[in-house]
Amino acid sequence: MFHDGPDRHRKTAEMGDKGCGTCRVRKVLCDRTTPSCLRCSRSGRNCEGYGLRLSWPRANNRRRALIGTGPTGRARTGVLHNDGWVNASSRDIELHYSLSSRGPRLNVQRLVLHAPVAWNPSRLADNEGFLLQYFQHTASQSLATIGQDPTELGQTLLRMSLLSNTPSSSAVLHAMLAFSSVHRHGMQSQAGELKISALRALAAATKYEIGAREAIQHVATGMLLCSFEIHENTCTSGQWVCYLKGIKDIMKAASISDHPDDEDFITLLDWVHYHEVLANFSLPLWHGQDRKCDSTPRGVSKQVLHTAPVAIFALLELLSEVCQAVPIRQNIDSAEHLEDYQNYLNILEWKIASVKCTSVDNDSPASSSMAELFQLSLLVYLHRATRDVKEQPLRTERRIERAFTILSQLDSCQRQFPLFVFGCEARTDSQRMTILNLISRTEKNLTSRPISYVKLLIQALWTQDDLSDVSIDYTEKLSSVISCCAVLPTFV
Repeated sequence: MFHDGPDRHRKTAEMGDKGCGTCRVRKVLCDRTTPSCLRCSRSGRNCEGYGLRLSWPRANNRRRALIGTGPTGRARTGVLHNDGWVNASSRDIELHYSLSSRGPRLNVQRLVLHAPVAWNPSRLADNEGFLLQYFQHTASQSLATIGQDPTELGQTLLRMSLLSNTPSSSAVLHAMLAFSSVHRHGMQSQAGELKISALRALAAATKYEIGAREAIQHVATGMLLCSFEIHENTCTSGQWVCYLKGIKDIMKAASISDHPDDEDFITLLDWVHYHEVLANFSLPLWHGQDRKCDSTPRGVSKQVLHTAPVAIFALLELLSEVCQAVPIRQNIDSAEHLEDYQNYLNILEWKIASVKCTSVDNDSPASSSMAELFQLSLLVYLHRATRDVKEQPLRTERRIERAFTILSQLDSCQRQFPLFVFGCEARTDSQRMTILNLISRTEKNLTSRPISYVKLLIQALWTQDDLSDVSIDYTEKLSSVISCCAVLPTFV
């Protein structure tokens, strides 16, 4: 019987089905009073109640505690292994096995880097006047050119579009409005309709006599449509190469090279030539294509391409030479040819290194830095792509360090070729953060072009570097990853 006192009120309390956890551990009889048993209360112990308890063997319980014996032998010493995780998809793993030849040789053309179009379903009401002003003040600054002020190029295009009421002028105007619309709102119905209107105007212009002025307007229309596709920068925007080839056909058919004194023609030719050179960089790496865009008409490029600063123009011409020099390595079949090729590479490297980048614009440190970055990217790419012929690891590493110093100081990087080259060189977390931060700063710039495709390629290359524990051939790695693109990527 319970005695009188504070515990008397527990007589009618609901009894628990089992003893409390504390009594079970002590192996004593529990009175099962709720919410806490009297035995625990009187002994000053904390009653653990009657709920579900997780139980582990005590260290001194020899019947239940099974302790595994440690490894015999000498204890391992040295650096602790800190294996990291690699963010890789099944496609990345398949490509890794294909490159490392650890599994069956795969058709890497089936592996696709997905960059789907971001369709805007809204029906826009922007009138042509607004889009024209937007192009003049904002969209024109994102035109992919080099060594020129893109705003001045935009003014040239505006003059061409408003020159007359002919179908050729209308084609320039509608192509310009289409580019302005896709720049402001992304891909949506208005941009598509304006693009179709530009193509219809081009078709209508063929019914009339086409002189030099009309041919130049058609070149401008083609380049604006090419820029339209490049700006969209998705798996469905692969028509930019078709427009570029069509432009080259127009220039040949109309004998535009017979008018080298036309300032508008000179400006456009610089624009075309820049895209042509970068297309010739991409084509050999994309599914092993051996074709290239036709060269600028003979007698034109070296005579009239002088609107760009000397350093930038020289580097662009040297990039064209590098793109021609790299595939030669595969056709070397004798020691004599190898020596000739080595001498040619030495001369080409000297020509690139001899360009004075400070002459770009003494009043613009950013322009000088970009020219130097472009120069360094040519030297590094030349070394990497011909590595088994030309070994200069220390000099190349110093150039890479200098390039990352420049990259960390840039507010944005509108030139995707050097960004891609040095993105491939990013090995450490610090270097990769430098690349990603620069891409982020560039994307925040209202006048910048979309850079998502280049970012996808760089990250895919990083994944292959992280997965592989052996050295992968540089050109094969680039070609395998770039070939994963459904359409030819551009690095303008």
